[in-house]
Amino acid sequence: MSTPDLTPVSALDDALAKAHAAAKAMLPLIGHTLHVQFPAGAYLVLARPVDPDDESVFLDSIRDSAGEILHEFDEWARTTPEPLPAVPEEITALWGSLDPRSPIQVLSLIQRIDEVAPYKFLDFLPEELWSADEIEAESNGGRPPLGIPLAASACLLHGAQCPAQGHVEPSSALGEVI
Repeated sequence: MSTPDLTPVSALDDALAKAHAAAKAMLPLIGHTLHVQFPAGAYLVLARPVDPDDESVFLDSIRDSAGEILHEFDEWARTTPEPLPAVPEEITALWGSLDPRSPIQVLSLIQRIDEVAPYKFLDFLPEELWSADEIEAESNGGRPPLGIPLAASACLLHGAQCPAQGHVEPSSALGEVI
């Protein structure tokens, strides 16, 4: 029996692995972009509807490291009259045909990521940042909020050599900036 026109299962496995890697790689882009737009922000908070059969995700707010809301989105980011703050052209270019200033398009990208593998890439918001309403809703059977960190844990230029907050140019052995 000849099989030249048949595709092996490994082709699908490889394509899914590439899709998962690409989806996961979009989270730092979203986080970095929103951190540039909201420098004091620590998390983009996301929510899912109360209905457990509804797997959609929507934008909730930008919060700082103390859980204070810096920016609040309407549930589906459809009626926000003004765009998000501007970002440098090099970041905008990474968004391709999407506009990082448009809450609708930010939400669209997040939904696309979540559709690749629901519940695989989006983590829960740390409990210490939950609002009183979220704590009450969760204790009454609601769904916990999700969060995308906005600041990298390490400097984007130097990695672990310096913290993302308070970037410092590393010095040479002679004390000169390199």
